[in-house]
Amino acid sequence: MMSLNPYRIGFRTIKTAVGMALGIIIAKLMGLDNFASSAILVVLCIKHTKVHSLQAIVSRFVSCLMVLILGSIAFNMLGQSAIVLGLIVLFFIPLTVVFKVQEGVVTSCVILLHIFNASVIDLQLFYNEILLLIVGLGIAFLMNVIMPSLDSNLKHYKQEIEQQFTYIFEQFSNTCKKPNNNVNIAFDELKYTIRKAKSIAFRDVKNHFVRNENSYYHYFDMREEQLELLRRMSIIIENIETKDCLLSKISNLFAEVATNVNSNDYTVLRLHSLYEIRLELNKLELPTSHEGFRTRANLLQLLNELEAYLAVKSQFGSLRLHSDQKPAAT
Repeated sequence: MMSLNPYRIGFRTIKTAVGMALGIIIAKLMGLDNFASSAILVVLCIKHTKVHSLQAIVSRFVSCLMVLILGSIAFNMLGQSAIVLGLIVLFFIPLTVVFKVQEGVVTSCVILLHIFNASVIDLQLFYNEILLLIVGLGIAFLMNVIMPSLDSNLKHYKQEIEQQFTYIFEQFSNTCKKPNNNVNIAFDELKYTIRKAKSIAFRDVKNHFVRNENSYYHYFDMREEQLELLRRMSIIIENIETKDCLLSKISNLFAEVATNVNSNDYTVLRLHSLYEIRLELNKLELPTSHEGFRTRANLLQLLNELEAYLAVKSQFGSLRLHSDQKPAAT
């Protein structure tokens, strides 16, 4: 049985509806012919981000100017027939590709049909179409300037990911106390959450004309790199076969990391604790059994992976938001 998607009115839908209504009202009040076409321009130019919207507006404006000039000349010389219309489109679309404004082809075809249906092709028609473009594209730009802030979403994802990381280290700590237990962690789900957060951070960059990066994006990228190290650590922990005198200290180290996942200054302290364990490990005599030897080797590898995890965070530093950055002194 076919299931229906839940009914929902999004922010972009509201902007589109308001923009279409405003476009028609303003164009009609200005006494423009084909005033309803301004609504089409609004629909085609409302995007998810401000940067994409501005690119779409520029592309459509340039392509419409091109088709206005080309259509006016061709129809005046060859007549307003369907064959001439087809020839114009045949040459116009490759031309938009050359000038990299092919995104405006649909909008341009609307303008071209206005010229095709016009009783007289003159400067008045040209003036009318230019005003239609200004009204439609202008309202679309104003609608896209109104973008909801994504900061709350990004903070929510940051907290959710840090909570999951805390849970993972707590599981590692508990498993080290009782070897031979499976570490049941949904790494794939957490990876999907991180990638979703990265996509929102990237979209936030496109909502600002003067910003070319987002600290949250680099933060989530850092967490994704750490997640792969956590996945490898879980495999090592599951392969620990016997108890070892260092397991309790490694368990305590995991517990310390768990309580400081969201801290920006914990890395050096945890690395110091890790080096102390490694020095102690180097002084211990080698185990006499095969199981004990394999366990000791796994512990050494586990410390290496944890060191790499802490090094990734150390290289990242702290999360600096765009609003926190001070302008350069003049």
